[in-house]
Amino acid sequence: MIELINNIFKLHLRKYEEEMALMYRSPWELQADTLRKIIKPNAATTIGRRYRFDQIGSGREYSQQVPVHSYADLEPYILRALLHDEPALTTGKARWVAKTAGTTSGASKFIPITRENIQECHFKGSWFALAALHAHREDLQIFARKNLLIGGGIYGPYQGSSAIVADISAILIHHIPLVIRPFYIPDVRTATLPNYETKVKQIAEMGAREPSITMLGGVPTWNLTLYRRILDITGAANLLEVWPQLQAYIHGGVSFAPYREQFAALIPSRDFLYLEVYNASEGFFAVQDQLDRDDMLLLLTNGIYYEFIPFEAYKSGSLEACPLAEVQAGINYVMMITTNTGLYRYLMGDLIAFSSVSPYRIRIVGRTQEYINAFGEDLLSDNVENALIGACRAFGAIVRDYTIAPYYIQVQEKGRHQWFVEFERPPADLPMFAAALDEAMKRENSNYAQKRTNDFAIDALEVISLPAGFFEAWLRDKGKLGGQHKIPKLANHRRYAEELLQRLGRST
Repeated sequence: MIELINNIFKLHLRKYEEEMALMYRSPWELQADTLRKIIKPNAATTIGRRYRFDQIGSGREYSQQVPVHSYADLEPYILRALLHDEPALTTGKARWVAKTAGTTSGASKFIPITRENIQECHFKGSWFALAALHAHREDLQIFARKNLLIGGGIYGPYQGSSAIVADISAILIHHIPLVIRPFYIPDVRTATLPNYETKVKQIAEMGAREPSITMLGGVPTWNLTLYRRILDITGAANLLEVWPQLQAYIHGGVSFAPYREQFAALIPSRDFLYLEVYNASEGFFAVQDQLDRDDMLLLLTNGIYYEFIPFEAYKSGSLEACPLAEVQAGINYVMMITTNTGLYRYLMGDLIAFSSVSPYRIRIVGRTQEYINAFGEDLLSDNVENALIGACRAFGAIVRDYTIAPYYIQVQEKGRHQWFVEFERPPADLPMFAAALDEAMKRENSNYAQKRTNDFAIDALEVISLPAGFFEAWLRDKGKLGGQHKIPKLANHRRYAEELLQRLGRST
């Protein structure tokens, strides 16, 4: 019977494989159809009447009639929908509110989630991810054995509303169909506990007793904590000793590159599959459809219409966006989305670059709020990650987490970058590691190399090694432990740096 169920779901996945193939052949038509499906049903909403959705017949007309929105611009509509049950953004009612991922001091946003958004965006994106896995491994036993997930929490009603606030991963776990819930652990209640440490403890006990796990999923940073606890409980050297039938891990939320070696040690198998997805509270955007590539296929049929602002123009104050048909490979863009949950021309804050335009494949290169340009270096996350990975390989080091801040030029002291790094396995020689990292940064970023020429503008970067568990304790003290919270990788200010130095008992 179990094998029959697994085979039925494999047939279901083929439908999504075929739909992904359409994204290769007819991307512009798919996007035009998506926009129509979003704006036409919502023409009678408050925002639809204001911007005359009923008169919009094309993407060009849409961009001319509807302005670019930040969260602050949309918040009055969100509050009317949640507090007064008005069709302010969509005709569908929001029974759930997704609390967005926050960095250590960033305020969370609250995104209304409708049933249509759950089914036609987030769940559909999840099916695309499973279809991509199945396309590369037909013996996948997703619905013949068990799958282990660790998600966010459910926090209770939004103040003044009956809508429930939760992390998007918890909302999706709550809505897993009854027919496939037996194939997932933990149970829904445990998986959506708001207290991260309690949840990890309980899930670890369950996972250690379950021998038939075949697939893992979740944010790498928080999953690693869970897996280490399971190894402590079982006394196993790696996860394959706990779960011999382990086949795949679907990951997202943060870049996987800095954590790849840790996972390779935990799961020492050449046949094990890793699949990256790009999903967030605002939507499910992309899936790694080719496992021999490090980019992702942009999903064009799951309730999201895309526009893109060149980052160089955005930094100068321009909000002029281009549709998918006009993007070019190799340019950094600010991604703007229109979704079936009521985000219209909404600035995500993510920076992406197209690695291919036939089909449309992307890489995440940073965040509009996570960069460093204190000395004209225009440093983005992908520069940092590539340099860090290279230095770690050269010195056999493994990084658990990190954040970087500028140290500004003083009267008698040059500026530099301060790297606060918590190592899983530190390099034997930290000064030599820092020197190698500095050289790698020069290769990754020509502006940085120019500023470092003969130490003319800035000095070599400084690596400050943090004790084990430092970042976790920092997040715990801020009430940001677990869920979708993450360490900011780059900050163009010193607020985080000063907090970290204070915790270390050091002055600047």
